[in-house]
Amino acid sequence: MQCQCGGHPGEDDVGNWILLAQAKRKLKIPFVASGGCANGAQLAAALALGAEGLNMGTRFMATKEAPIHDNIKQALVKGDEKSTTLVMRSVRNTERVYKNSVAKQVQEIEKKKPGDFMAFRHLVRGENYRKSFQETGDAENSVWSCGISMALIDDIPSCQDLIETIVKDAEEIISKKLAGTIKSKL
Repeated sequence: MQCQCGGHPGEDDVGNWILLAQAKRKLKIPFVASGGCANGAQLAAALALGAEGLNMGTRFMATKEAPIHDNIKQALVKGDEKSTTLVMRSVRNTERVYKNSVAKQVQEIEKKKPGDFMAFRHLVRGENYRKSFQETGDAENSVWSCGISMALIDDIPSCQDLIETIVKDAEEIISKKLAGTIKSKL
């Protein structure tokens, strides 16, 4: 995992530019880019780095078909690259989550009682997350995973429209911009 993804990014804070280049050198199997991915430009970049495609968890949360409350989807549309934060670092189970008062509470408890999961367990329970996503739509009253790719989310399309747009944009970048760049440099 890499540090830009939502959910559990791992503990090493290594970004995609390095991880994808390493994966291309070291892996003998197909791989996908994951973390901070949301558009066609990133697909083109991932393909150039050797990936076969993208994994886009946060981006697909903001689609018509995603089975989560519309208010959560709107929070993703309104968010930017600074709208997430990391919790549970003190227990080496880091999670990138939506930055809200509950996430800040978890961080404060971790500062006072590092490594004491029981001190903040009540705030990170999956049931809290489920209620926000399935019942209340309240983006502020639970700790919920999402990635910094929310900075690139401007709408709530259907999955089909999202995929078609991403592929079209990547194809245009690869066939026009990159092809033109290579010709002009040679």
